[in-house]
Amino acid sequence: MAESGGDVIDIRGVSKHFGTVAAVDGVSFSIKRGEFFSLLGPSGCGKTTLLRMLAGFEHPTLGEILIDSLPMTHVPANKRPTNMVFQSYAIFPHLNVEENVGYGLRNRRMSKDEIRASVAAALELVKLGGLGKRGAHQLSGGQRQRVALARALVCRPKVLLLDEPLGALDKKLREEMQLELRQLQRNVGITFVFVTHDQEEALTLSDRIAVMSSGKVLQIARSNDLYENPNCREVAEFIGNMNLFEGKVASFSQGKAAIDTTAGRFVAPTAQPLTTGVPVYLAVRPEKLMLSVEKPAADVNAVKGRIMAETYLGARRQFLVKLDSQAKPVTVSQQISGAESHVPASGEVWVAWSPPLGRLLTE
Repeated sequence: MAESGGDVIDIRGVSKHFGTVAAVDGVSFSIKRGEFFSLLGPSGCGKTTLLRMLAGFEHPTLGEILIDSLPMTHVPANKRPTNMVFQSYAIFPHLNVEENVGYGLRNRRMSKDEIRASVAAALELVKLGGLGKRGAHQLSGGQRQRVALARALVCRPKVLLLDEPLGALDKKLREEMQLELRQLQRNVGITFVFVTHDQEEALTLSDRIAVMSSGKVLQIARSNDLYENPNCREVAEFIGNMNLFEGKVASFSQGKAAIDTTAGRFVAPTAQPLTTGVPVYLAVRPEKLMLSVEKPAADVNAVKGRIMAETYLGARRQFLVKLDSQAKPVTVSQQISGAESHVPASGEVWVAWSPPLGRLLTE
């Protein structure tokens, strides 16, 4: 198992320009040894470019990348303590499983017995023991992904770089492989840097996540902190579903702010002192909202609306509610249990939430 503790990757003021376009723009952060770290963002946000700079396939226009405190600027890709798994897997079609996995070991001064033992151990690690002689064309998508992982891990890199390696799999297999990939990372203890545009995948797998947009890192946090406490509107909207009420601060006192929005006046806690008139967004997750036919108590935020649509999702129902005072509808997600399951599928309702469940965001 890899040594734990401290930072293994240090990214210092890194930018990458392609002509006049800044694909990565002044990024600085560190990744801890043994961490499962994800770069998350929409297409074109710079996450894959940053990963390729870690691998040595691209070089920063500005800034510096250090791995284990050693500058990587002049270190070629094949000399770095990293290995990469691509979305396409890049399995050699003319080689069998054993030959694919052992490919990276052939240029090392290892005996055939040592290579054979290392390959066998790597295949056992990814649950492909006994399939070493199988041809590449005989492998399923999940097996190809495991071969690519085994080939990357057999050289025991300090950092494994993964560029959307689950993107080509169907939903069920993808979910299964997410669990296997997380368990594999815990078993080997190697630092994983994982690129994905799938929010749920990043939340499931990661110790920490960096959310990127337009070449910049917007927020780095653990999965639960990122979901519960986004630091800006863009992160709030990108991570899961979020209802946003745009408004201005009407008053602030003792850690609570009154916000005037087009849907009404709402109260939200905030540790940040806010000045009257400052534009803000009040963000509330769909599962934090309650639906009721009767008007809620006075100590909760509440607004009247009408159910436009209902979607059955097994253990829960999702409602789209058109508010009387706001053009954009809100989404409400409720578990099918108790009184919540008796909310009518249409008609007038109250949408309500306790003030501590809302999150105030400034631009």
